[in-house]
Amino acid sequence: MSKTTTLRFRLSLKRPDFSSLYNFIPGHKSPSSQSSVSSTAPIKLDTTSSPQCITTFPVYVHRDEAEISQGALDARSNFKDLLPDVETRPHSAGPYGNFFAICWPESRMERVKLGTEIIETLWLYDDVIEDIPHSGALEAHAQVRDSLVGVPEKGKSSSKRHMASLFKDFGQRVAKIDKEGAPRVIDSLKSYLENYDSQKNPLATIEEYTEFRRLNVGFGIMEGFMQWTLDIHLDQTEVEASRDYYLSSGRVMGLTNDLYSWTVERTESADRQWNAVPIIMRQHNMTERDATIYLRGLIVYHEQETRRLGLEVLKRTGESPKMVKYVEAMGLMLGGNCFWSATCPRYNPDP
Repeated sequence: MSKTTTLRFRLSLKRPDFSSLYNFIPGHKSPSSQSSVSSTAPIKLDTTSSPQCITTFPVYVHRDEAEISQGALDARSNFKDLLPDVETRPHSAGPYGNFFAICWPESRMERVKLGTEIIETLWLYDDVIEDIPHSGALEAHAQVRDSLVGVPEKGKSSSKRHMASLFKDFGQRVAKIDKEGAPRVIDSLKSYLENYDSQKNPLATIEEYTEFRRLNVGFGIMEGFMQWTLDIHLDQTEVEASRDYYLSSGRVMGLTNDLYSWTVERTESADRQWNAVPIIMRQHNMTERDATIYLRGLIVYHEQETRRLGLEVLKRTGESPKMVKYVEAMGLMLGGNCFWSATCPRYNPDP
């Protein structure tokens, strides 16, 4: 913790306006410097209010957070209408704002709202799938993938088909807003479902696990929606130029999720429990406390590496406006993910 605090202090000395969103990208203006002339600028959140938050990235919340939260409420309402007897956990809600409003604070409101509804539905679906045997989960994932691309339902009615029906209109709604960007978003959802339960056996090392967790945590979905909500589309050259940055960012998100979700996961069945803490404990013969400290250090390391790679991307692409926007947005998403995870009821239930 003290290391993180020191890093923030040095950054504030280097750049007196610590409210800058992008203190890791020299020469670029922060939204706060434009707030006097823009009513759409995001609102800065004070991360010092949460001492357990370790991110070195800045954190903001979307100015239209209330509208965005309605997307989550719509998802929950639709889910309860279809499966009224299923108990659900709190998901994207948080004391400082909705998860997606914090992760995508500069994006277009109507797109963030729809993205919120889609991923909230996916999280609710995940709660149900956790209680289904592995083979049944794979079957349900396949039905949801078909539903996303409009494949007609076949066979007898079942609870799995009921759940898949929750996703049947999402592909069309995304394409109606942005036909060009829709395939990338839908492909990211399909890829997540294909990989989510693909690893049956525990991984032996934190290095192996980190690469799998990058896929399993849903980073591809978050990054795909990040581009879509910003209305940017990286071409193949830009994707290749930012590949290492993309991978590093995914490691940060996966490990950050594990750090904060461990509070609730530590008491659950280990059958399909995916978390870095027990892997670190086994690999390095550590106590649970030491393993969580080790994990915090890993996250800070990967955040620093992500910053370095972000600067390389900008240098390699001549600081093109699109890539500046992409790198800035990624930092906001990672910072928002950490702060929300450190404070949300999903990972921090009342004692």
